[in-house]
Amino acid sequence: MPFDALSIAGLKKELTDDLANSRIVKIYQPHHDTIIFEVFHPFPRRELRLLISVHPQFFRTHLVDEKPVNPLQPPAFCMLLRKYLQGGRILRVEQPPWERIIIFQIEVYEPDHGLTNFSLIFEAMGRPSNLLLVNGEGKILDAIKRFPDAPEQGREIMPGKPYTFPPTPASFHPGTLTLSALERMVRFSPASRKISTVLSKEVFGLSRSLVEEILTRAGVSSVLTVAEVTDDLIRLIYEKLIALAKERPGQSGAYLYLDPAGVPQDYFPYQPQHLPAERLQLVPDLNSAIVATLHQQSERAVRQQKTQQLKSIVKKAMQKATRKRDKQRQELAGAEEADTYRLYGELILVYAGTIKPGQSQLVVANYYDSQNAPVTIPLDPALTPNANSQLYYRKYNKAKKGQTKIRAQLDRTQRELEYYASLENALEHVSSPADFLEIETEMVEAGLLKMGNRPKPPRTKGMKNQPSRFISGEGWEILVGRNNKQNDELSMRTAAPHDLWLHTQKIPGSHVIIRTQGNPVPPTVLLEAANLAIYFSKARGSTKVAVDYTEKKHLRKPSGARPGFLLYDHYQTLIIDPDPEILARFGLDAP
Repeated sequence: MPFDALSIAGLKKELTDDLANSRIVKIYQPHHDTIIFEVFHPFPRRELRLLISVHPQFFRTHLVDEKPVNPLQPPAFCMLLRKYLQGGRILRVEQPPWERIIIFQIEVYEPDHGLTNFSLIFEAMGRPSNLLLVNGEGKILDAIKRFPDAPEQGREIMPGKPYTFPPTPASFHPGTLTLSALERMVRFSPASRKISTVLSKEVFGLSRSLVEEILTRAGVSSVLTVAEVTDDLIRLIYEKLIALAKERPGQSGAYLYLDPAGVPQDYFPYQPQHLPAERLQLVPDLNSAIVATLHQQSERAVRQQKTQQLKSIVKKAMQKATRKRDKQRQELAGAEEADTYRLYGELILVYAGTIKPGQSQLVVANYYDSQNAPVTIPLDPALTPNANSQLYYRKYNKAKKGQTKIRAQLDRTQRELEYYASLENALEHVSSPADFLEIETEMVEAGLLKMGNRPKPPRTKGMKNQPSRFISGEGWEILVGRNNKQNDELSMRTAAPHDLWLHTQKIPGSHVIIRTQGNPVPPTVLLEAANLAIYFSKARGSTKVAVDYTEKKHLRKPSGARPGFLLYDHYQTLIIDPDPEILARFGLDAP
């Protein structure tokens, strides 16, 4: 169900009941297309958050519970809204008949002008969706999307311009439609046109799903053409259309349409008869339905987009580190010639008496070789035998020192690659905006991201983003970190000394803790925790995976180590195939 005129009509009633006489306390713009108002309602006393999004696909407005994650520097439109509306009182919520428009009428006291009225106009129009602030004289103060020249809209959306409603695409809407008008629409349409297309194009305010519902209630196929429609069918369609238009949308709750897995896919302000009843779920109100569908779908889309952006940054860092590692390996291979240089220097001294002035090479037996194989040693003709020997010893000492240095560099580069792999794994298990914030903060600290205008965390009065919590079949608590910062917090601070710690062996993944309360861990619980360790790691989908486990007291974090990196000893190892049944009991889908 799109966010159409019928949905807006029902939502307008809910928002009026919730927001009328409430005062605007704060205004945020967490994304370029989303505004959130924090309001306080005096009776009953409560704090509410109103979200308005002009996203081209998930445009909507509704109340939300979660606090927004905001940029450090508010955008210009947010600053303008704060200037004019913060501290104002929402008087009422309006909707022009059958328009996809919601108008919030707001009263603000200005010291120089007294009480002043503003209209916050939300146009829910798909890609052209917009949010405009209009003053009492009907002039646009600004809009979240400016259109200096929009001939297709028949109006100009710029500060100082008069506000006009978007042009209507048809002459009639369900409130003005008559039977004779519908009959004329049908009879003057091409004979091959579908009746569903006639209703969608000729009657303003009818979405595709609403047209489908009207035809289903009338018992008419949506593929029926104008040539096949009788006068009786037109009358029946008209009666069902008017009856549905007169219903009070959302008065008795709203309906969710669930996919086979039980995930909400769509919502309706009435009980849809064109969908199977067993896939419908009644919810208390339209706001709940919109949150469960459009809002959750939008959040998932944002998470996927952010995940891809951060993955791209991590991938580039991994590619750069991989090139650096390959170069260091080449340098190490060259440095491993050190022993050859030492041998050359030694053999030159042994056979110095046989070297003639100006000689460019020396061929002698290698007495370190069991077969006394001949060795050809390049010589500098300008140097004495002793000087040639010292030259090779200097090369030997330099290469020897280089070996130590390059091995240390190579070790650091390898740890760097492992760290990037752990970031990739964390991005696979993001489940909330707070998870993203933790990963972004970590990437800023690691130098992978610039701070710029990154979001700042909401104030949570000391609350931390918690790890995932699972309960085993025998009632044992199992905790799983979802990113490196959570892993550090979980393993080094949350876990007790005798809690059991698990991690996939030499594979990036989450830290898993079994809360033991000092008791021995049953094998079944250990197996369940090991399955979780594999599921939340890069080994997901693999077989014969090794999982190390030890008590928390055997963990230590080296000074200066990156987030998520620990050393451990006194460990044991399980090698298992992941069990889909165990994962299913935890509500996780097997890969």
